[in-house]
Amino acid sequence: MSIPTIVAQRQVIAGDKQLTVSTIRIAADYYDTVLFDDSPDKRHSGQVLGGFVIDSSSKRADDREAAMEQHREALIAARDEQPRSIA
Repeated sequence: MSIPTIVAQRQVIAGDKQLTVSTIRIAADYYDTVLFDDSPDKRHSGQVLGGFVIDSSSKRADDREAAMEQHREALIAARDEQPRSIA
């Protein structure tokens, strides 16, 4: 197994959100995209945004093209949507 490699990473600051969208390559056919809460008080950790649970879940893609599309969608959600509590 290879060492995970960052494929794309971008910070998003919008309103009270300070998030990082990160996509890594874990293996030849395994990419993960995740949202991290970068705010000092972690106010959005555990909330849902764009189908992700911030700081807790990831979405898998089987190839780079799908991973980059997923990354783009996560960036748009991070910029435009409001996180919501799970329930």
